Amino acid sequence: MMAKPVDREKAGPLRVEDPASKASSSSSYPRDMDIQFVEEEEKRDLRRGLKQRHVQMIAIAGAIGTGLFLGLGSSIATGGPLGSLLGYLFVGLIVCSVQFALGEVSALFPVTGSFVRHADVLVDPAWSFAIGWNVVYGCFMSVPAEVSAAVVLIQYWDDTISPAVWVTVILFLSVLVAILFVRVYGEVEFFFALLKILLVVGMIILGLVIDLGGAPKQDRLGFHYWRDPGPFVEYISTGNWGKFLGFWAVMTSAVYSFSGIESLAMAAAETENPRQNIPKACKRVFARIVLFYVLAIIIVGMLVSSKDPRLTQDSGTAAQSPFVIAASDAGVTAIPSIVNAVVLTSAWSSSNQAILSGTRTLYGLALRGHAPKVFLRTTSWGIPWTCVLLQSPASSSVG
Repeated sequence: MMAKPVDREKAGPLRVEDPASKASSSSSYPRDMDIQFVEEEEKRDLRRGLKQRHVQMIAIAGAIGTGLFLGLGSSIATGGPLGSLLGYLFVGLIVCSVQFALGEVSALFPVTGSFVRHADVLVDPAWSFAIGWNVVYGCFMSVPAEVSAAVVLIQYWDDTISPAVWVTVILFLSVLVAILFVRVYGEVEFFFALLKILLVVGMIILGLVIDLGGAPKQDRLGFHYWRDPGPFVEYISTGNWGKFLGFWAVMTSAVYSFSGIESLAMAAAETENPRQNIPKACKRVFARIVLFYVLAIIIVGMLVSSKDPRLTQDSGTAAQSPFVIAASDAGVTAIPSIVNAVVLTSAWSSSNQAILSGTRTLYGLALRGHAPKVFLRTTSWGIPWTCVLLQSPASSSVG
């Protein structure tokens, strides 16, 4: 029996399947299934213990720290009050776009490791591998740096005790927070962030009181320092080019000040209702942080001259804070210890966040086969304990 010939006019044009598209289609299907499997594995092994208030405060705790309390002085000295304000606003706009994008992608892929895992899905596994191990290494190095900063802050009050004692105590507390329930970490960061917010609001109110002449040893200042020595500082060069370089140099400090705000999505798989809470936190938290920085820069620019040599000292303690300098000039003596205490909690908070980001990134790499499978082991309460145990001695040896 012969086959019936095909009428080409009725059948339409001949379609030839592209082998490349077929290969792409066949390779993407198991890749999508693999991503779904990873999400299910996270749901099984991890616990959703972070609430919306925890997520928002984690971001605030990461972004409001030494950069705001201690670093604004050097920014004012480098770029002037207006140059600093413009520099932080410019960087803030860039961070804003990054945060909005992070929130949207995290709503689509609420996975452990945040943008490291997103790169695996949306760009290439090699890109994710490179970024992930860089993040892990950076977090390993950040912990001893923050612990050392905390020890310097403690020695502001008492330098008779060996620094090794304080290093041991702070590292032990950081590891303890990391190995307990993730909700414990959320509560600790919530408390630290609340302290920072209260201090920032208090410093802004105190700054307004001092600026308007309400302090015992200070006349009304207004915007005197914005007129003399002026809103900009000539940095490295002279003229308008020097003013531009001052503004440009401030942006470097601003980038480091805003670092840490992205950590709110690192533990997306451990967050309740992440598809709603993380995007909402990304948008709300950023606006609050920028508001704090903008108001703080305006107030500091009104209180301290950009030519004050105390702004550029590098003591690492509250002595270099522009708020402390302004309060000391106005005769308010209790401020240095308060600022030093809150900055101390900032250093410890940064250490906790570095451990969280490093361990969750390492766990995410292991899920995708970019790290040994031993790092997939978790406690019964959902903590990747092998990742914590790796980071703790590594950070201790570096410190």
